[in-house]
Amino acid sequence: MKFAKIIAIFGISVFSCVSVYASQNPFMINANQRDFQAQQNNKGKKHLTTESVQLPSNARELKSVTLTFQNLDGTTESKQLKVDKTIDWHYPIKITQQEAIRNISKRYFSLNDFEFYMEGKTFVISSPKHRILRHFLLANPTTIVVDFSRDKGAAYDGNIGTGEKYYAKVGVNAKSNLYRVSIELDGIYQYTLKSAKNNTHTIQLR
Repeated sequence: MKFAKIIAIFGISVFSCVSVYASQNPFMINANQRDFQAQQNNKGKKHLTTESVQLPSNARELKSVTLTFQNLDGTTESKQLKVDKTIDWHYPIKITQQEAIRNISKRYFSLNDFEFYMEGKTFVISSPKHRILRHFLLANPTTIVVDFSRDKGAAYDGNIGTGEKYYAKVGVNAKSNLYRVSIELDGIYQYTLKSAKNNTHTIQLR
């Protein structure tokens, strides 16, 4: 055995839909909003990939490993993993995180009256108070623009960087008679937009 791996798995969010409508409308459940905002606060920190620990030459057995982590609310906790296995001290103990688990693929967030949901190349906009007017694509940087009726809505100008692939930045800006949603992409793509009766609009990149 050239080295031992300890895989640390954190932050798996599991949710279930209680109806067909809920499964089609991701905005029925916003359980991941706090997770998304927490990741925005930690954007300067690198994701865990691999850390190594070299044990002294007299080490022969690994009894346990204690992991201390920070929660969404800022509190810290510790979990102990019992190992109780022999080791070869010549090779480091490696702590790594599985990519499929580290990459939390579903994201929810909101700006003004609009709610957004991302999953891979899919981007969903929920606008219950505002009608979609038109949508188009701009270049340099590649940006999907979706205009909605303002309907006497309040003035607003805000944006958020997602830190994710495909959809890099999302902004909502109030114009004289409309709200403009701008979705900046991380590269050059074509897209389709489909609207549902519940004022939910789904963008798919290709």
